[in-house]
Amino acid sequence: MEIFRFRRRGWLWLLAAIFFVYMFSMTRERPWADATPIWELADSMATDGTISIHTRWPGKLPLGRDGKVYAVAPLLQGLVHVPGAFLQHQIAAFAPLHAQLAWRFTSHLGTALLGALTCLLFFGLCRRLGTRPLSAALATVALGLATTLWVYARYPYSEVLQAACFIGFFGQLLRTRQDPSRRNGAFFGVWAGLLVNAKYVYLASVAMGALYLIWNLRGRWRVMLEAAVAAAVAALPFAAAILLYNYARWGSFTSAGYNLSSNVGISENVAVGLWGLLLSPGKSVFLYSPPLLAGILGLSRAARRWPHFLSAFLLVLIPPLLVNARLVFWAGDYAWGPRYLVFAVPVVLLPLALLLDDCLSPRRGVRWRVLVGSALAGVVLLGGFVQYLGNAFYWDHFIRIQAEASHAWLGRPDIKGSGMLDPTTGCGACFEEMHPMQWLPPFQPIMGHNWMLWHALKDDDWAKAEADAPWHRYTSTQLNIASTWRRVRLDWWFPEYRDVLPKVSWTMVIAFPLLSLLGFALFFYEVWRASKGRDQAQRPDSTAVQIYDPALTTST
Repeated sequence: MEIFRFRRRGWLWLLAAIFFVYMFSMTRERPWADATPIWELADSMATDGTISIHTRWPGKLPLGRDGKVYAVAPLLQGLVHVPGAFLQHQIAAFAPLHAQLAWRFTSHLGTALLGALTCLLFFGLCRRLGTRPLSAALATVALGLATTLWVYARYPYSEVLQAACFIGFFGQLLRTRQDPSRRNGAFFGVWAGLLVNAKYVYLASVAMGALYLIWNLRGRWRVMLEAAVAAAVAALPFAAAILLYNYARWGSFTSAGYNLSSNVGISENVAVGLWGLLLSPGKSVFLYSPPLLAGILGLSRAARRWPHFLSAFLLVLIPPLLVNARLVFWAGDYAWGPRYLVFAVPVVLLPLALLLDDCLSPRRGVRWRVLVGSALAGVVLLGGFVQYLGNAFYWDHFIRIQAEASHAWLGRPDIKGSGMLDPTTGCGACFEEMHPMQWLPPFQPIMGHNWMLWHALKDDDWAKAEADAPWHRYTSTQLNIASTWRRVRLDWWFPEYRDVLPKVSWTMVIAFPLLSLLGFALFFYEVWRASKGRDQAQRPDSTAVQIYDPALTTST
């Protein structure tokens, strides 16, 4: 397996290119719903060093120590937003007129950076797995711009943090199996600690990863023991952080704040949950991230070319997938697509790089390369369009529209018996309210966003928009959506602030895409340079390989 050489500056260009795309396309919304306690935790830590918050979310969440409100999410979910919260307070103090505009960026700064970091980790793993430089680069761009990673990099939810930690953990798992040194063992412990601190459900993935290493290193007991000790020592601070954070909030080292006394939230049939996550018309992961189809089709190639990849892939991926399938709100519901599968997107997409390798290989026939290359280009372009629709509106708008329309058309459901009923927020993610969006084609969110976009751009009123709504494939009845249509607006920061703060807004709206284009140009220059060096190194009669001798070259 040959690993191409790539200069350090190339990583910086990739990070900048993806990051500035995310910043340019940033949402105009403040942190809502699950993101509210995450941001408030970061704000508390950045301003006064406390961990209590103001908003009780969910509404039935019990009070913690000293009768205060605490976030139920793990500490790391808030920590990643502390720099943004600190920056926001500095801007509010020195430039109060710019505070609201700044908040749109500072509250999402952490996720934008994490989304770009996820792309970096993905590119690095493709490189270590021996793909061509151009294949790794194209697959990385597909990850960043044609999957739900883009949508969630624009909101301060924890999904992008989970994706970054999961791809980092998976890459380190493969590296530790290949080279079980104490150094790699320590890094395995660090990534395991980060992953569990991102969300506790991944403790199962860490356990399966440990079993994977034990099995593959059997017979090398001394090496295994040294790596295991290094991993345990490195993971110890992360375990301590969980225990101390639990005690600080709830007065118990073992209480994480989740109410597990009732199984209402985890009572779904696993087969039904998997069907919904993978194949339902409203929440299938393949509809929201079409390039994943190529990732699944490429698994057989990955199994042949990358030894031990498939077993590691299945062992760490299946446990959280099964847990999420057991949730009665398995899709994440008030979100874009299956929110609880965003963590898996980078790992599932890895085999796409192998398919791209085949398309670039001269050993394949021209017809095969054209057909497969066209198909891959098609799913990536489709994925980009789906993310464009997802970014066009905050997902809450269509969710509320479909609820109002389905009530008028199909009747208002009886929610009194729902175990998800919250006296402060209502039914929320219960089946009664969410089933039209999950299961019924008339309320498919991607088609819904496409319909909304055309009318929002023309500033149509609700009656004109409703006239060709997706549900009119099935009914000619006019459904009154006046109250929810009034809230519809394009989810982009620039239209809201271009007249209020024209100099700053126009500067950013011009600078961000230019910086992104510059980053992509420089990144692909480095990719071309790495490809040229790789091709020269593969020629038996070439002496150009000496150019890439570590003794003669310094990465800059």
